[in-house]
This record gives sequence, C-alpha cells and structure tokens, in this order.
Amino acid sequence: MAQMPASAQNAPTASADDDAATTEGVQAEIVVTGSLFRRTNVETPSPVTVLSAATLEERGLNTAAEALQRVSAGNAGTISQGWNAGHNFASGANAVSLRGLTVQSTLSIFDGLRMAPYPLADDGQRNFVDLNTIPSAIIERIEILRDGASSTYGADAVAGVINVITKKQVEGLFANASVGISQRGDTGERRADLTYGYGDLADQGFNFYVSGEYQKQDALWARDRGYPFNTADWSRICNAANSCMHNLNPNGVSPDGYFNGFAPVPGVTMVRPVTDAGGAIGSGRYAFLNPALGCGRWDTIQLTAAQIDPAQGGSATAPADGRVCTYNAVGEYSMLQPEIERFGVSARFTANLGDNHQLYAQGNFYKTQTFSSSAPRRWHDRPTAPRSGAVVYNVIAPVYVCAAGKGTLNGVGTGCDATNGVLNPYNPYASSDQTAQLFFMPDRPTTDETSSRSLRGAIGLTGSFGDSWRYSADFTASNVQLTRVQRGYAIPQRIMDVVARGTFNFANPDATPQSVWDYVMPTNVTRSNSNLWQATANVTRSLAELPGGTLEAALGVAYRQESIDAPSANPQNDAHPYDRYYVINAVGTSGSRNVFSSFGELSAPILDELEVNLSGRYDSYSTGQKNFSPKVGVKVTPVRQLALRGTWSKGFRIPSFNEAFGLPTTGFVTQGGGTFCTTYAAFCAAHGNNAYASSPFSVGLTNVGNPELSPERSQNYTLGAIFEPIPNVSFTIDLWRIKIRDQIVGVSNIGPVLAAYYKNNGVVNIPGFVVTPGIPDQANPNALPHIGSIQASFANANRQLVQGVDFGVNGRFDVSDDVRFTTSFEASYLDKNHLTLVDPVTGEAQPPERYEGTLSPCNTTSCSGSPKWRASWQNTIAFGDTTISATTYFTSGYHVAQVDFGATPGDCESAVAAGAATYPDGTPVMCRSKAIWNVDLTASQKVSKNFTLYANVLNLFDTKAPFDPNAAYGIYGYNPAWAGPNIVGRYFRLGAKVNF
Repeated sequence: MAQMPASAQNAPTASADDDAATTEGVQAEIVVTGSLFRRTNVETPSPVTVLSAATLEERGLNTAAEALQRVSAGNAGTISQGWNAGHNFASGANAVSLRGLTVQSTLSIFDGLRMAPYPLADDGQRNFVDLNTIPSAIIERIEILRDGASSTYGADAVAGVINVITKKQVEGLFANASVGISQRGDTGERRADLTYGYGDLADQGFNFYVSGEYQKQDALWARDRGYPFNTADWSRICNAANSCMHNLNPNGVSPDGYFNGFAPVPGVTMVRPVTDAGGAIGSGRYAFLNPALGCGRWDTIQLTAAQIDPAQGGSATAPADGRVCTYNAVGEYSMLQPEIERFGVSARFTANLGDNHQLYAQGNFYKTQTFSSSAPRRWHDRPTAPRSGAVVYNVIAPVYVCAAGKGTLNGVGTGCDATNGVLNPYNPYASSDQTAQLFFMPDRPTTDETSSRSLRGAIGLTGSFGDSWRYSADFTASNVQLTRVQRGYAIPQRIMDVVARGTFNFANPDATPQSVWDYVMPTNVTRSNSNLWQATANVTRSLAELPGGTLEAALGVAYRQESIDAPSANPQNDAHPYDRYYVINAVGTSGSRNVFSSFGELSAPILDELEVNLSGRYDSYSTGQKNFSPKVGVKVTPVRQLALRGTWSKGFRIPSFNEAFGLPTTGFVTQGGGTFCTTYAAFCAAHGNNAYASSPFSVGLTNVGNPELSPERSQNYTLGAIFEPIPNVSFTIDLWRIKIRDQIVGVSNIGPVLAAYYKNNGVVNIPGFVVTPGIPDQANPNALPHIGSIQASFANANRQLVQGVDFGVNGRFDVSDDVRFTTSFEASYLDKNHLTLVDPVTGEAQPPERYEGTLSPCNTTSCSGSPKWRASWQNTIAFGDTTISATTYFTSGYHVAQVDFGATPGDCESAVAAGAATYPDGTPVMCRSKAIWNVDLTASQKVSKNFTLYANVLNLFDTKAPFDPNAAYGIYGYNPAWAGPNIVGRYFRLGAKVNF
C-alpha cells in the first residue's frame, strides 16, 4: 500500500513530532492520533484525516479554527465565528463538532495532551476547548481521528479527536506577513508571524525555537452587506402570487398595509397615563413625551386609521394621531461577524540525552480578544427571544420626584410627595395626580467584549532502553482566564430609582449625565478561570516477531486535575430580583475533580495481510464516576491494492462542570403562532383570540446542575476500505455508526409540559419540572398568561444514534519532472441523526426524532441544522516555483422542519405549524434551504530561495449566502454555521514569506 493516508488532504512526512531520524528510502516512524505506538504510516484501522501545514497554506487557511470548521465530518453543532456576534452563550470561542454530537463529544488535544477548556459552556451546558487558543505559526499538522478513542484518551473522545501537532524543530528565521480585505472594502485583516530556531537535533543534539504571531480581523457589520442581510424589512421577498414577507423593523409598515405592532425606538420616549386600579400598568394610547423632539434621528411614518384601529387588527397603543418612528435596527447596530484580535508567543526546547533519550519543554501564551455589538434593549417588559435573565417590570413615572426617591414597580410609595419633592417633569399627567407609563429604549447598543488568555506548559521525556523497551512521560499544565465585559444592559431597580428621583432626562435622553447612564447600565465585568494539569507515562515493549511484524504491548497511567470557576454575570437575587441585570444570562459554575486513569494497547501484525489492535482504558473520577473503555481494530490487506478496516469501541462523555455543578441557566425558545390556537382553543378564547394569544412567544428553559449524573456511554463502529488501483491514487470509504445512551439532557422535551399547562389551567404535575407563568395579557389580566419558564435539573435520559458514510479520493500525478498535480476529495454523508427522548422519571421512550437533513436539532445547534452532505475538493498544480490551488466546499441544503419543536421531517405543513417562516397568504417561504458552496483560489510564487509571495482569492465567485429566514432563529437571514465565507463575499489576501 502507498503511504498516503485515507481521506488525507496531504500526507504527513517525517514531522516535528517524530524522534526517529529519516534516512534515505525509509519513512520516519510517527505516533498517529488514537494509538500509543509509532508506525511508518497513518493507515490505522481507524480513519484519520490529516491537514498538514502545507495544506493549510494551499487552502488559504490562517488558523486551526478556520481549517477545522471546513472538515466534512463536522455535521452539526459547530460554534463558528459567525455565532459570536453577541448571540452565543460561549461568546468569543470557536469549536468544531464532529458527527453532529455537539462540541463536548469531540476531544481537542495539543501534541497528544489535554488542554484546559473554555470557561464558558456552549448553551450553558457543554465544555469544550477553544480553537482560537491554538498558535498557527508552529502547526506541523492537524490529525482528525474520525472514530471513538476513549480507549486511548478517556472522556469526551466519542465522536472523534482533533490533535494539533506542533513543530519539534525549527532552524533559522522564518517571517510571514499578509493583509486582506473583502471586495466590498471591509473585514480587513492584518497578520504576521516570526519564528526563530537554532540547533540541529541530529548533529548538535538540541534545538530551541521561539515564535510570535499577531492577527487582527475587522468586524463585519450588517449594514455593510446587501439586502436582505442588512435589515429586518423583508417585504421585497415575495412568492409567485405576489404575497410578500413583512417589514419586521420596529414600527415597520409593509406595502400590503401590515403594521408590525407599536414598539419603542432608541432615544425617543413615549408616555401614557396609568389608569388601572393597581397603578402598575398603563392603558390606552401613547404620545410623544417631547413632541418637539419627535422621532429625533429616525424616520417618521404616518399610520392609517385601520392600522391604529384594534377592531381592524391594528394597534391599540400607537399614538392617536398615527405618527410613529421607525428605524432599521439590524443595519444600525448589528454585526454579522465580530472583531477579533489574536496574538501569542510560543517556545520549545528539545535535547537528546545520549543516544536513546530525548527531553523537551514547551510553553505557549495566547490571547484572543473579540468585540461584538447588538441592538439596544428596551426598558420595559415583554422581551423578545432570544433573551435570558429576564424579569417582568414596567417603567412607571410617579407623580412627584425627589432626591431621596426609591423606585417602585407601580410608581407609588417612592417616598416623594408635595412636602419633599416636585411634580415629575417627565409625567405629563402629574398635575392630575396620576402616574404614567414610559415607553423607552436607549440609543446605546449592547456590546460584548471577551479577552481570553491561555497559558500552557509541557515537559516530557521519551526514549528507549534495551532492545525492546520504549517509554514516554509527559507533564502538562494549562490555564484559560476569560474576562468578559458587557455594556448596555440595564438593571431594572436602578431604572426605577432614577425615574423616582427625576435624574434621567426622558425628554432629551442625550442630556442625561453620564454618571446617571453608568448607574442605570453599569459595565458588567466577569472573570472566569479553567485549569488543568496532567501527568502521564507509558511504556511499550516488543514482545515477539510475528509473520507480519513485531508484536507490541503498551501500558500507561495518567493522573489529572481539572477545574472551572465561572461566576455568573447575573447572579440570582430572589430577595431583590429587580437588582439583577435585564437579559444577561445567569450562567455560572464552580467545581473541580481529579481523574486517575490506566490504559493499555496491543498491536499484533499477525500476518502481512492482517493487523489487529486491542486497547482499553479505565478512568476513575473523584466525583464518583468510573468507566472502562475497550476498543478493537482490524486491518486486512488481501492484495496490495486493497485494504479493509474496521473498529468497535465503547466510549463515554463525562458530565460537564455546568451539567454537574451549574447554577440555574436559562435559554429561550420560541413557541406559539401557527396552529397554536387550534390546539389550545380554550386558552385563546379566554384572551379573545387576540395577538397576545395567537402570536409566537418566548419560553425560558432553565437547567440546574446535578452532581449525581452518570457519564453518557457510547458504542462506535467503523467499517471501511482503501483501494489503490495505481500508485499514488487511492479511494476510501468508511461507514460509521455511534450509539449513545444515558444522554445528559436539560429541559428539552417540553411538549408534555406545554400540554399540561395549557389544558389544566396552568397546573403542571410532571415530576422534576417547575413551571412559572409568563407576562400577563394586559387586555385580559385575569386570564391564564402564557407559560414563562420551565425548570428542571440535568438528567441522564435520552438515546441518540448517528451514522453515515465518509468518502475520500486522493491522487498525485507527476506530469513531468517539473509539474506535479494533486487532488484530494473528502465527503461525509449523514444518514441518521436520531434522538430518542426518554422520560427520566418513568423511563418511557418516545419514537425517535429524525434530524438528518433538517434544521434540527435546534436545542443544541441553535437551529443551524444537520445537513446530510458536506464535502471539500482541493486541486493543486505545482510547476517550477509556482503553486496554484483551488478548493471547493459544499454543504447541502436541508428541510426547514424544526423537528425538536414538533415538526415532521420532510413535512412542510408541520414545519409551518412549528414556526417556519411564511408569506402572509400562509404559504411557506421555503420548505428546503439552498445548498451552500464556495471556491477558494490560492497561488504562491517562490521568487528566490528565501522569498515567497502568495495571493488568495477566497470565495472566488463571490457566491452569496442563501437567504434563510428559518436558520439561527431568523436572527441573520442566513445560516451562520455554514455560510460564513459567503456572507463575507469575495476576499483578497496578499502575503510574503521570508526564510533565512
């Protein structure tokens, strides 16, 4: 068989990770991810994808994160750069999910050793390693093991392993710098790295190198992209019957006369009298508090009589004269991709100790800073999804204001009266002894800044003694410190305080002193840490010579300690709930655990045609969990041109710190609309079938940590073939299947809870669930309100089955002595992604939910979907000193059914009922999304021995992001998980490399 690895984009040669010298005609031995043994090829029984440093350059990929986002085996659940523009629990981070099993089921390691995870958890639940912390300049290769590997690495290696292998030796000075910009003149990029190394391991017995790098990526603002991604006014998108989507900008009016409800606009205060008996809620229509200011910098529109007539479906709260303000919230405030700045320093020293031993020490410092911006949050109730940490309140202006006033929910009892205060200048009804309700949104965006600092050190000793013994011992320690700064978020009690004191100028908010703004919306700074240290050692011994080679055995032990301290940015305050931030997630956890592991492996090349590998690992956690993970691998080579391979293994995912020790964490999903009032007719009738009852609404799903959780347990199967009909041309196919039981779930199967709530007048007697009512209907305050939140502890319950097929084609053709052509194709087909919901109390299982080829699972991918096909195809031609590459990426479309919210796969009508976007005539905007693809072109020219110029044209054909109003909860109008390069558009990069 040739040495080209299965489905590898570029086969690794003797690398920086190898301690065996390469001699003429003999390939160096390497340790392949998923094994303890050194071998002369990477064609193990398990499928492995290899991305070499050269491949990354040929593809125009600057970072490990970029490269791994493009891997075809990443089927669902990926955290991409586009998800970090203010809508992500794990803001600022980047991670990949293999096989659609979430980021926590993919283990990311650094030179075979674990790293401390990102302190913030994905969806407030799942821990993972942030790929942004990996230095790019010293990457030798990235190996992606597309198979379970708990038998070698322990927890979380369920869907596969990503092993970033760094250079072991550098000699000389290497500089690389580039600049980039999109065709539209934005998202500029500056990048530079400098590496210097001295010493030759073979001749001098040592090597030392130090490397520094810097990268800055400008933000991509929604306003800088074309329609429909720069606005929420989608009324230009129509079907064949000329029924057009609606203008969903605040106070937007569509051409068909549809009015998007009365909403506040930034910096403009509306007011109405409070007339209800309790004095807490205003009624009737709003008016401008400052008519002279009017709409300020926003557009003024005039509503028709029908648009303000409730009897005709119009607004009951819009001003009586029909004059309202509108603005483009998306175009004004929102980012599509955040601003990112990355810099770091790495150093390594390696020395030979005699002829048989080698010592290394390595250190890495890396810092990643991100900035994202979103629209302002309004200062009153009825928040819209996605939201979190919400409390219900109204801004009620009292009759009198005074310096010592204390804000209250209803504007009475503030401590101010005629004896110590003055009539409220921001309550036009004060002279009539009447409180007022203020309708206001600040003209200040919400922003999210993260600064993640990663420190990592490692020291190790490898070698051999005697004729048959080898050993390896490593110690590593790492820390990730995250500082998160959030601005523009208000504390309700402080709003009420400044209202009671009259210190906030609602008539002219820009005239409000900065000190008052800072009091109401104080900067939120949260610092979190995660730590990990690990000591591991193993010995291998050659036991005997078999017909196919040497029988080898390996034994090892490891001990590690890991911890996370991530305090909540918005801690619970049951005694004073209004002293908390409005809509900041109350995510937090703190815990630590120690893990003892023992492991072993047996490699038996029984014949030249038959290789068998056996491995197993036992892990014991100080928190009480224990697990044994076995694995069997077989490779059969009946003829030189064909190899058959297969594996069976068991694995496990340990409960994350958030799942075991997490504080109550709330995420929100949208329910209602569609056929809701058909299903719950009595509820809607009690509300007069009004918009409150029939419109979509948000439900909070609150999860609480459970230290008694067991691990998730998995079984993995792979079966594949490698066919090489002629030298340097290979075809691969690998079938894979993963079954998971005891899956750790939060509040996900909410169907029975919703049914009980709405059919039993709000009474829910399902064990383990606590339900809180939502915001009352102001028009029908005595009717049952919509459900507000559902709380439950994490539990072991569900089962999941994923299976599919990977395909690969690799070829190298030496056209002439000076011309070489290589091609590499990789594709992954997701045949099944089935989740079986199991009641954690009764053990009763429901029929499986089928996610493959749909927009689901929304609960774990934020409605990014599970596309059936992902593929990449790289073609490179090298002639003389010139290299040109073209790489095509493809992700198939999917049905828009939100299966985990009740839709049926492939059924468009059920997708609409579950919330898929429709035109006003009720027809779906789409039943399937379009496929996403793009092509990158790169070229390099070696000008001299020491100087190379290169150019990249990414997204060569300027392929647009397909419009998708269903993906990502409709936040962007496209799918940020898959279409990030498309939304950026055609991108140009120029760079140079200098070597001395």
